[in-house]
Amino acid sequence: MSVVGEALGAIREALKLADDVKRAGEMLKELSKEVRIDLRDHDRRITRLEAQWQTALDLRGGPRKIEGN
Repeated sequence: MSVVGEALGAIREALKLADDVKRAGEMLKELSKEVRIDLRDHDRRITRLEAQWQTALDLRGGPRKIEGN
């Protein structure tokens, strides 16, 4: 193979790798959006559970002290 042919082959391979990296980056970007949405949903659920827990404590007269401490 000639030097020019090897150079062209290397350029093609570099372009292919660049395209692969670009596609992988786009996939990771989409995945990070989904993860952020899921985390926000979980955070909201935890906040609601904390509020319900606090309401339950308030309705029974506040936190109870553990005997022996």
